[in-house]
Amino acid sequence: MKVSSLLESIEKEAKRRSYAAMIRCLPSYQGQVEEALDEFPHGSHSFYRANDEYAPHWQEESRGAYELVYWDLRQIEAQIYATADDLLHEISRKIAPIQRKIEELQ
Repeated sequence: MKVSSLLESIEKEAKRRSYAAMIRCLPSYQGQVEEALDEFPHGSHSFYRANDEYAPHWQEESRGAYELVYWDLRQIEAQIYATADDLLHEISRKIAPIQRKIEELQ
């Protein structure tokens, strides 16, 4: 009986440590996503600033090609923010159940 109890205790501790590592990693990952989001606008703002300065002077084919790039960037930017929001929400959602598992193993 004692050996099985010891093995069960070791298994519980290993699971608890594994879950604790997950708990430490998820907020770190969340922070990395938020950091990337903080950096993203710098590049797009540079593009938009250049757009305001140079694009009004472009005409015909170059103007048309540029407009396609401009609208593609706008769509990609919206997709990045939506995906990041989904990802941050999902990370937050995953933390609570893991925390409960840790508490159950103590």
